[in-house]
Amino acid sequence: MKTIFSSFKQNHAHLAELLRSAGLLVLASFCLAAGMELFLAPNDMNAGGFLGIAQIIDLWAPSYLYLGILYVLVNIPVMILTFFFFSRTFFIKTVVEVILTGGLMTVMRAYNLAENWGLVDIANRALLALAGGALTAIGIALTLSDEGSAGGTDILALMLQKKFKMSNVIRMFLIFDLAVITVYSLIQNSLSVFFYSFTGLAFYQITLELVFNSFTNAVMFEIITDDCAAMVSAIDKELHRGATMFKAVGTYTKNTKEVVICVVRKRQETKAREIIRRIAPDSFAYTFPIKEVIGKGFKNINF
Repeated sequence: MKTIFSSFKQNHAHLAELLRSAGLLVLASFCLAAGMELFLAPNDMNAGGFLGIAQIIDLWAPSYLYLGILYVLVNIPVMILTFFFFSRTFFIKTVVEVILTGGLMTVMRAYNLAENWGLVDIANRALLALAGGALTAIGIALTLSDEGSAGGTDILALMLQKKFKMSNVIRMFLIFDLAVITVYSLIQNSLSVFFYSFTGLAFYQITLELVFNSFTNAVMFEIITDDCAAMVSAIDKELHRGATMFKAVGTYTKNTKEVVICVVRKRQETKAREIIRRIAPDSFAYTFPIKEVIGKGFKNINF
């Protein structure tokens, strides 16, 4: 009976993780598609990267080849590379993300949602550039936080980091994004196109860093207490996090204490503090800010 219950619990946890991942993927695809087809593309702003390349091709493509379809087509080579360079899970997530994003973009363009909703507005292009940049950044951040990608330069950057241990990849591809925007602006022969496209790209970078850091940043707690078992149990049940514990001796009091070490997401910090106050109000605790955590429950290094 215990084995059956344990198996059910594992299957339930796996299903919950699968649903969470699928929900993030759909939300990320929608944000990316909406940023492009509701704000940037209809107002003649280039997104840079592979999306920007698709926009350049779209200038001469037949009317039936919507931007979303072109986005999927230009991503085919990098999706093939993903199959050989990364895990199967990462490959599947990337393919689904690219196709879903392209499909949503195509639907938005086919139904002319931007124009119908009054989002084609030359007078407010600056605000539309900010909105488009923010939405696309949120889409990319959600994708990366779930150990997937939206194709394009994301894949190339990850490949270079993995293969050659390059540390300045992001800066290099920012230059690539600017180059794509510049080419698009020259073709359109418009300085305003470059200005507003650059505004969208700059806000995209700012939003991406803020949102992605909110997913990756963590806090480490070291708690010195007399009731280690209760603390570890609360962390497990309420935060769903593991912990490490060991005995230590205070040099001042010479008393033997128990130390609990736990790493939680930044968004779980308040809850962790509440647990410490409730379970061990007389404990001695301190925290360390952590930029990134690699391991089970956080980020998988073998994507």
